[in-house]
Amino acid sequence: MSKANTSTVFDIDPLTVERELASLTFSRVITENPMAMVRAAHWHNLLDGLGLGLPFFLVHDLGLLLTQPLSQIQLQRRDKSLKIAIERGNLRVDATLDRLMQGYGELLVNLARSELCQKASTSGLQDELLAAVIAKVVEPVANAVVRKGHNRKLPLTVPTYEGLEPGHHVNAAVVDEVKGILTTVVDARTRIRVSLEEIDLDTLKLLEMFKGETGMGGEGAADLLDLYRALATPAAHDIANFSLDLLPSILETKKSSGVQTFSIDGYASVETRGNLDSILPSELAYDDDLFDRRYADHELFYYGREKQDTQRERLHYILVDASASMRGLRTVFARGLALALAKKMTLRGETVWLRFFDSRLYERQELTAAKMRIPYLLCFRSERGRNTTRVFQELDRELQRLMRESPKEVVVTFITHGRCQVDGKVVEVLRNRATLSGVFVTTQSDEIQLDWLDKLHTHHVVAPDVLGDKSARKDKALKILGER
Repeated sequence: MSKANTSTVFDIDPLTVERELASLTFSRVITENPMAMVRAAHWHNLLDGLGLGLPFFLVHDLGLLLTQPLSQIQLQRRDKSLKIAIERGNLRVDATLDRLMQGYGELLVNLARSELCQKASTSGLQDELLAAVIAKVVEPVANAVVRKGHNRKLPLTVPTYEGLEPGHHVNAAVVDEVKGILTTVVDARTRIRVSLEEIDLDTLKLLEMFKGETGMGGEGAADLLDLYRALATPAAHDIANFSLDLLPSILETKKSSGVQTFSIDGYASVETRGNLDSILPSELAYDDDLFDRRYADHELFYYGREKQDTQRERLHYILVDASASMRGLRTVFARGLALALAKKMTLRGETVWLRFFDSRLYERQELTAAKMRIPYLLCFRSERGRNTTRVFQELDRELQRLMRESPKEVVVTFITHGRCQVDGKVVEVLRNRATLSGVFVTTQSDEIQLDWLDKLHTHHVVAPDVLGDKSARKDKALKILGER
């Protein structure tokens, strides 16, 4: 909310605000929470930044269904607002409008009963993810209901909505516009329900696990688009499901301690484990029997040694093949493994860079524990063919520059298909700059035949039978992760 509140008053068009507030007369979700409208305005503004200028009443209703339990909202007409608009002579509820409002209300009731709304309303989705869900739900009617033009932002101040009576703002133009929108929505109600059911709960769960880590910061509209694509891309659902199988074993990873018990380097702490030559002198004051008992019960105290860190900073460079050869289960395995590997390394406090490639290297993603770019990893699509030799040459040039400017110990893990052809001389040169580890996802049952395989430090082969078995696929990925 804080970022959106920084919008200046010059972004606000008073006529737009009045029109959008008037549309709330036809909303069907009512809550007593005074901040609900402010938050709904924030969703509206996020969607407007994405190019989806949706009617405020529609964003308001769908958003509240996704954030408020049914026990805290009312699904009914705003009779008071409708009455005010009628008395002012700006609204006439004829049979057509009455049918449309009834059909819209029935649609909202059906949506509220869905598994998605029931789970989302109790999980507290972040605003950006919620806006992406709304965009996915209205996808079947988006072209018909999106408002064109600029300056559609709504104010995010409580006084604007406090004590608001939308019926006072209704006019003939608003009524005609809302009737057209309701007609489109009611006619497409089955497609809207299907669109909501298509949102994969595992994908939503994965995105919610990394709440605040999806990269929303400075790239607002672009990252919101990635969130939307992650929800709307069927292939992303399988990747999310596989990632959720791997992550529980990864999330317990911790940065290694700098304390050791063997006798080199200086003292760092007091421990309950150690060698007798490091025991605190005060422990020797006990009589023999008490000393023996404390020793057996591990109650004695020892000096812990400080491990001197003589290694250079380690960089984990993850390359994921996104070419046409990596479709279906190969993409699922590659991206799920890459996500889990990146998370494990960041939890250790190490530097992680990730790049997709086909015939070239794509933009480098510098991943941290606070910024994992999950939507980008789930839905990235390549644009070109295959040229792995060129990719490795680009990588070699980058590592040369890195070693000149900021020397690091580099570990390169690349995930590709089993027939990846590379000039062996390029691999040999690259081997001198980094530790190379390959993961080959094969499509054939026979062993891979690559003349440069022996130039790698380590490699793993994922056979088709492993790839096709969910349990075996998980075990293979965990085995690879366990060696990192």
